[in-house]
Amino acid sequence: MVRRFDSWAASYAEDRFGTSYGRYVHAQEERLLRMWLAPAAGGRVLSLACGTGRFMDFATHGIDASNEMAELARKKHPTKTIRVGRAEELPEQGLLFDAIFCLHLFMHLTPSLMAQILAGCAQCVPAGGRLIFDIPSARRRSLTGFRPSGWHAGNALTHAQAMEILGVRWKLRAWSGILFSPIHRVPMKLQRLLRPWDDAWSATPLKQWASYLMYCAERLP
Repeated sequence: MVRRFDSWAASYAEDRFGTSYGRYVHAQEERLLRMWLAPAAGGRVLSLACGTGRFMDFATHGIDASNEMAELARKKHPTKTIRVGRAEELPEQGLLFDAIFCLHLFMHLTPSLMAQILAGCAQCVPAGGRLIFDIPSARRRSLTGFRPSGWHAGNALTHAQAMEILGVRWKLRAWSGILFSPIHRVPMKLQRLLRPWDDAWSATPLKQWASYLMYCAERLP
């Protein structure tokens, strides 16, 4: 998997988030990050699996398993501390953070490895600190019939499954859907007008059927 992202690094940001679809997802994620990371403002914040640095403006530190991705992130954000490392090895770094966020990683991993990483994050965040992560919605996939091939985007969970994996060290503070509307079928000129409605629907019980589920948890004492 790491080799795949090494080879994809140069075009990843444009391929994944330069399209109208990607910009739509980015805007929704950015809104939630801004809100949920507010308590950690001025503190040490880690972007785990930071990629090419898409959200490093919210972080003081970044870690990515891909050397090529991390190098691009350093060039974009020369004042930030960005390292190469695997998410499951985070506790071995011996670092503490007021908040950790991890987006677009767990979709590529097994539930057991996801649980291991979330438990590891609990060793790196003090009581009251925050953890933000996302996962594709299994309910949405059951509606659309989407069947991934291989590891890429191979993991999806229901809300209940995500809470079981989150474990006993974290308390859920908030969660939201991402990309409730099928915007790939909406004309580009209308997508910006649709997004506030999408944000609103994604905050209701309908959020379980959004494309992604995004979570904010607090570290328990």
